[in-house]
Amino acid sequence: MRIFLILIFLTPVLGLSRKPVPASQYEQLTGKKLSKDKKAKWDKLYSNSKFVYGKAPSKFLSQSYQFIPFGSSVLDLGMGEGRNAVFLAQKGYQITGVDLSNIAVKKAQLLAKEFGVKIKTIVANLQDYEFAENSFDSIICFYWVDRKMLERIHKWLKPGGVIIYEGFTLKQRSQQKDQDPVSYFLEEAELLTLFKDYKILKFEEADHLDEFRSSIIAKKGKK
Repeated sequence: MRIFLILIFLTPVLGLSRKPVPASQYEQLTGKKLSKDKKAKWDKLYSNSKFVYGKAPSKFLSQSYQFIPFGSSVLDLGMGEGRNAVFLAQKGYQITGVDLSNIAVKKAQLLAKEFGVKIKTIVANLQDYEFAENSFDSIICFYWVDRKMLERIHKWLKPGGVIIYEGFTLKQRSQQKDQDPVSYFLEEAELLTLFKDYKILKFEEADHLDEFRSSIIAKKGKK
């Protein structure tokens, strides 16, 4: 009598895989719903046929992208319509962009097609989404301030990896007619504190006229 034992090993779909889950499968696989209120807000903003923030990259990024080693894998947090992601793809980087808005992500893919490059995109709430540890050579984050993400950024960034981060300061909030929550803005020189365990490669803080922003490039330690 022969006994056949068939062992089936189920590899977890999330967490252990180094390949991000396709956007269309996010809610099905995680069981987590995208925040409807936040998603509706951004979907409404990006539903405009024009590119809300234009197609050109952030000035700080266009002047500083060389801090990222050529050909590196780069994660764009809160990618929006893809202006920064597409710019880096044009420069030869391997881009993964994540955003809550599926409309923004579709426009990012259209922008990539317009400029003849390819980017990998994911529709997801980054507070729930997971990448494997040490997944990216560099991470960029522009105008999306969420201090709870700092631990994830550190986890996802490879040792020796580079973070490029830019956000509005509280003085920008005072210029708004309909003010966003205080937590969406940075305190003066706060980025230096948030990345105090990193090597600071570049730091700027614009504080004049209608431009109140803080920008940093920092390198994670190799240990």
